[in-house]
Amino acid sequence: MKNLIIIATIATASFGIVACSEKKSPQSFDEYRNYVMEHRNNPDSYMNKDWMEIEKEYDEQRVKAEKDMKDWSDEMKTEYASLQSEWESLKAEANAEKERMSQSSGNTTLYGSLLPEGINSELSNVTASNILNVHEHFVNYTSSKKDEMTREEWDQTEILWERLGTRKNELEKEISGSDNMKIAEQKVRYGAIKATNRPTAKADENSDAKK
Repeated sequence: MKNLIIIATIATASFGIVACSEKKSPQSFDEYRNYVMEHRNNPDSYMNKDWMEIEKEYDEQRVKAEKDMKDWSDEMKTEYASLQSEWESLKAEANAEKERMSQSSGNTTLYGSLLPEGINSELSNVTASNILNVHEHFVNYTSSKKDEMTREEWDQTEILWERLGTRKNELEKEISGSDNMKIAEQKVRYGAIKATNRPTAKADENSDAKK
């Protein structure tokens, strides 16, 4: 009987220790955790949202949680630091995605101007019969905008020009001799425009950046 009492006492004490170590987190902390993880686990649902508004909501949850910081265990404090890191990582991803989408939109607009109507930016519908027209349109547009183009626009123009060159190589055997000669003339013309204007665009932007 005495042994049973001792065992029961030890069990009760052990339960008390476990209960103390597993301190229940305040509701404000749980709400903060849930807010962060809801966004972290569903990033696609928030990437295109207004992050100024989302950041305002986040700060409200964070401040509310921090008011009860005196009741946090060491484990909660460690988790809080981890949740903050998760949030900053998510925000950085959202900003990077926004920048990527912005650049993609700008590239689409530029490519639409550099190419004749109906020609896609992958150049999959460029054929031996229209490739000369594509080159002429490309160089004519570049010539008309050469004094206005930024460094980034020149970089994107170069990417598309190289893509056009690759497409020409694929169609080489189907292109007529006269069209080949005219395309060569357009290449020389484009090279001269780029050599004169692209370095100037870079110098102008660098000069603006130093001001």
